[in-house]
Amino acid sequence: MAQPATSTADPATDPAPGTATTPAPAAVTAPAPAPAPAAPVRKGPPHTPAPGLRAVSAGLLVVALLLSAGALVGGAVQEFLDEMAGVFALVSLSLSVMLGLATVFRDVLTPGRRQLAQTLHRAAGLIGVGFLLVHIGVKVAGERIAATDALLGTGDLLVDLGTLAAQLFVLALVTGLWRGVFATRRWIRPFRILHGLAYAAWLAGLVHGLGAGRAPAPWVLVSYGLCVAATAAALGHRWTRSRRGR
Repeated sequence: MAQPATSTADPATDPAPGTATTPAPAAVTAPAPAPAPAAPVRKGPPHTPAPGLRAVSAGLLVVALLLSAGALVGGAVQEFLDEMAGVFALVSLSLSVMLGLATVFRDVLTPGRRQLAQTLHRAAGLIGVGFLLVHIGVKVAGERIAATDALLGTGDLLVDLGTLAAQLFVLALVTGLWRGVFATRRWIRPFRILHGLAYAAWLAGLVHGLGAGRAPAPWVLVSYGLCVAATAAALGHRWTRSRRGR
């Protein structure tokens, strides 16, 4: 005789007879948050890599040739450079300073025009420093100043302002050529300070050019005054724009 089946159901957990049973919902686990992307390492711009050994050697050779230009040419060419090399240097460096300021006008210039201004800024700076080296070399070759005085100063304030301007402009040129090395979050502020010394160099060069040489013509004074006014206006615009961005 068959025995009745015994039930092992738990009355505390089983539903009452006649009620529908629904499966218990599966436990939902929240997905783990995606890890935040690492901040990109700011490297130097690809168009301003650090000059290599060949570029540095070629640059030093060009510097030596420019310094020797006065002794190499002689004659009427030397006399012309003695009068005009300093003027060409100051005009070119003035353009470089103003073009460098123009590159920060993001709210005025398109990216293409800003890039053009930056290219012209660098070209004018190279040309200006080139004429500056010729100017120094011609003065030394013509025995108007000793080589050591051109490097260390003479004690004459107006002449020494020219020496200071030359040193600061060369420093600005070097930092500009090595901008790819400085262009990191750690070194960008020292770069701006060192490269920004070109403003002090330009003012020193203006005073030197107006006071140490022959008396300037009135149009020269007006031109330099306009350059100073334009530069001051550009610096004021840049300062107010940076204040608004804070």
